[in-house]
Amino acid sequence: MDTSALIVERSEEEFAQAIRQLLPKGQYWQESDNAELTALIEGMGAEFKITHAEVQLALLTGFEGDLFGWRLSDYQALLIDCDIKGRVHDTQASPNLIFVSLLPGERSEKAWREFERVRLPHTAIQWIYNASTTLQVQLGNARYIRNTHTHKATL
Repeated sequence: MDTSALIVERSEEEFAQAIRQLLPKGQYWQESDNAELTALIEGMGAEFKITHAEVQLALLTGFEGDLFGWRLSDYQALLIDCDIKGRVHDTQASPNLIFVSLLPGERSEKAWREFERVRLPHTAIQWIYNASTTLQVQLGNARYIRNTHTHKATL
């Protein structure tokens, strides 16, 4: 199978130029006056170039998303591999914040280290250590009398 038609080479500068075209018009968005914006666009161009290369590699070799970070199910499997009971989830509002909610009594430094080993830099992990306790309460009979008074001031 000839895969040369699938390969489209793009340079970092081409990606940076595409980003520049998306910027709104205005004084703030002029690169000649804003060194930080120029650095940001060049950095984004480099990242898009890397992602573009990874997508091409995935198309050619049939990888199943291994190049694009971990899914929640991967983190859940890692938690199970560490022999810890809990649930890994996120919210739609903050997809880069992963919650690891452990059952009461579950703790593991090994699990924390394993998660940190595979965690992507833009992903934060919030560990939730749940606890349970037993509370003994004795209730007694009590009677409360409430008297309502109304006062009226007249002139």
